[in-house]
Amino acid sequence: MPELSDTDVARLQAALASLSQLHVPGEDAFLDSRETPYARAERVRSYLRVRSALPGTQRILDWGCRHGASACLVRADLGDGVELYGADFCDAQQYRTFHEASRLNYRRVEHPWRLGYADGFFDAIVGAGVLEHVANIGASLDELWRVLRPNGALLMTYLPNACSWSEWLSRRTAPEMAHARRFRPAPLRRQLLDHGFSVERWGYHHFPPTTLPAHEDTALLRNVVRWSQPLRALERVWPVRGLSAAIWVIAHKRLGF
Repeated sequence: MPELSDTDVARLQAALASLSQLHVPGEDAFLDSRETPYARAERVRSYLRVRSALPGTQRILDWGCRHGASACLVRADLGDGVELYGADFCDAQQYRTFHEASRLNYRRVEHPWRLGYADGFFDAIVGAGVLEHVANIGASLDELWRVLRPNGALLMTYLPNACSWSEWLSRRTAPEMAHARRFRPAPLRRQLLDHGFSVERWGYHHFPPTTLPAHEDTALLRNVVRWSQPLRALERVWPVRGLSAAIWVIAHKRLGF
């Protein structure tokens, strides 16, 4: 899949910015903490890491979609030729206007890991910061395997990196922003393999911070976040890139090995 031009990337950024305008500050704490220009820019960059696996896909699931930011990017990128679905625990009305904006077919999840879709229903599944939060990782991966067609793509971003400098700092200064589950690339690849997915590409992303804990949201720290954004260039520098906040993965469903 060819890389997007600067104009196309700007179009994705504009689509995500338009989606964010539907958010009313103070109404949703999750979105309050993530609706910053830096967080949106990182969301676009993370999508660009995995979009190469989307050519030829027709039905795409935004797994753990919440307000559907990933679906918004897929829609802006691939247009009306794809069917977008979303699944999460949120009430259907909570993000209804967001889902409608992306023409996302949302279904509320009623079980800790089971999804109400037929076997092999999807060509691709996108999950941005989801796997680390599920009740049972193995059962969830088995369910994703079930609803994907053979050779279907599993695209995951924002998987917390066990060696991340920002995770280390969060655990000591802002525990509410730290993750109970953190991943290392080799064990993660083995775990995916054990549940029927072969990892074809992976990497690190999200080196500089893009958000702040609510109790430390000061003008000084907001400037620190702004000044630190050029450090994302370190995501391409070995071994420093291994300290990034997150891991991204492109994997495919296999029927056997």
